[in-house]
Amino acid sequence: MDDDSLEKWKVEMERYKCELEKWKTQSLLNLETWKTEIHHSAVVYQEVNMQGQAAMKAALLINGGASVAMLAFIGTAMNNGTDNSLLLKLCSSMRMFTVGVLSVAFACGVTYLAGLVNGAVVDTEQSDKRKLNRWLKLWWILNTIAIILVVVGYVLFIIGSLNACCAFTNSLL
Repeated sequence: MDDDSLEKWKVEMERYKCELEKWKTQSLLNLETWKTEIHHSAVVYQEVNMQGQAAMKAALLINGGASVAMLAFIGTAMNNGTDNSLLLKLCSSMRMFTVGVLSVAFACGVTYLAGLVNGAVVDTEQSDKRKLNRWLKLWWILNTIAIILVVVGYVLFIIGSLNACCAFTNSLL
């Protein structure tokens, strides 16, 4: 090798070293970006999960408390000779509250199933797109059902409360 060829080779090697360093830096940046996105997704998932659990607990508490209070009130009112039409309207309200409790209890069960499906999603190979998509679709459906059941619980509480309020108001007239 003559000096000219050696110099060309050294220049070429330096260029490759620079490209390799550039590639390593870009790869590390991509890795850190990916880690940040994964961490952010996990934090968001945990936060949404906690908020959903809080909504279920609140719906269970208000409907359960209203059911127990209405049952105690109806029991006392029956012993005091209260008008039967008022008692029937109050029993209707109590039914709304108990169905609301049942709805939220079902939501808790569906949420458990969604958690199992989420575990299957994590365990599924990324290369098996069809299987992964089926698991993700099932997870989405289960989560949607759980949300609907909790909303139904809240709606039943509102209807039951309005029904009881109207029953008391009409009994005073």
